[in-house]
Amino acid sequence: MAKQRRLRFWLLLLLILGVAGFFVTKLFGEWSAKQLEFNDINLPQEVLPGAGPLTIALICDVHNDMDLMEECVEELEKAKPDLIIFGGDLALNIARFTRTRRLIEAFRRLQAVAPTYAIYGNQDYESIPQIERIFGTAGVRLLRNEALDWQTPGGSTLRLIGLGDWNEGDEDPKRCMQPQGQAEGPVLLLSHDPESRHKLQDYAWNLMLSGHTHGGQIGIPFITKAISFRSDMPAGYYEENGRHHVVSRGVGAIYKMRFFCPPEVVYVKIGAK
Repeated sequence: MAKQRRLRFWLLLLLILGVAGFFVTKLFGEWSAKQLEFNDINLPQEVLPGAGPLTIALICDVHNDMDLMEECVEELEKAKPDLIIFGGDLALNIARFTRTRRLIEAFRRLQAVAPTYAIYGNQDYESIPQIERIFGTAGVRLLRNEALDWQTPGGSTLRLIGLGDWNEGDEDPKRCMQPQGQAEGPVLLLSHDPESRHKLQDYAWNLMLSGHTHGGQIGIPFITKAISFRSDMPAGYYEENGRHHVVSRGVGAIYKMRFFCPPEVVYVKIGAK
């Protein structure tokens, strides 16, 4: 009888500790997912030859989190970058798209700060009418396998290319990109998933901006090194075969939890002094 009581005691204790551990972990993950950072990545002029000095703000993977989107807008209104890029996944395909009025106003404010361009992320394809309405009403150009020439603050021309999402089979580089070696100036490529780079090696581009990975939403404690099974470029700056890549951990989070992998907006600074 005494052994049974001890066994019940330990089982009850393990159950209590397990439930407490679950709630503590959940609360920590939800708190961590709200600790938005604004991080600089400083790159030399050679990354986009002739385009710098230039500051590009990269926002992506908001996933309908309006609180964090408001933080992004307030910070960018103070920072005043030269160019703002939304790198895809405004929506979250496992949740209803809500509060579109606030999103329209947010992007209007960003467009008032600096020229703002956007691309689709894989989850946006479930909400194409809303996505098009939000960006269209806000006056933000949504690029879907399109290219345009943008004049930098220094007066040079930067070729800006936005691809459809690779995971959705919507990319069409032949429509908007030149073969490798034929570009006449620097090319900034916007592609939501960094893994799409493997399909783009025969085309001309200098720097790719991406998101999608969320940095894995889990990092190694105290050094916040990203862990991701989605890509071998989970977050940060990479150079590969003479090409340059910046991948953001993104703003929102699936299931609204992160662990040692805070959300971020990235300032890509080309030729900063």
